[in-house]
Amino acid sequence: MPAIYDFECRSGHVTEHLVHWKQKKVDCSVCGKKAVRIISVAGQFCANQDAPWIKSVLEVVDKANPAAHVQEFVRNPTRANYKTWMKGEGIRPLDHSEHGGPPSARKPDAPDMSGVVHDLLKRHRERSRVEVRG
Repeated sequence: MPAIYDFECRSGHVTEHLVHWKQKKVDCSVCGKKAVRIISVAGQFCANQDAPWIKSVLEVVDKANPAAHVQEFVRNPTRANYKTWMKGEGIRPLDHSEHGGPPSARKPDAPDMSGVVHDLLKRHRERSRVEVRG
């Protein structure tokens, strides 16, 4: 299966080539010399690991506060700094049971099956009964 791999020639040119996974050498597209496949980091995840809502918290932060935890959160709004800022300010997130808190997962109430089971058993007995008339 073809894929894109990095190759380096003796002149130091690093180029990418679409080749079969077994192919170890190609001609350098810059100078024409033989280039060998090198190990490269592919498919890096470079996105910000923090949630986008953290930056919206900065709207309520007192940026004039000289405290170290506040200034660090303003400078670098990450989850870790958010937690440190909340602890330093003596606040906590809302619990699910408080008004405005996140909804809690609740298992739906199971329907009452006692009447259904009784009705099915009654119908079964009526179908299966044997009458003896004399």
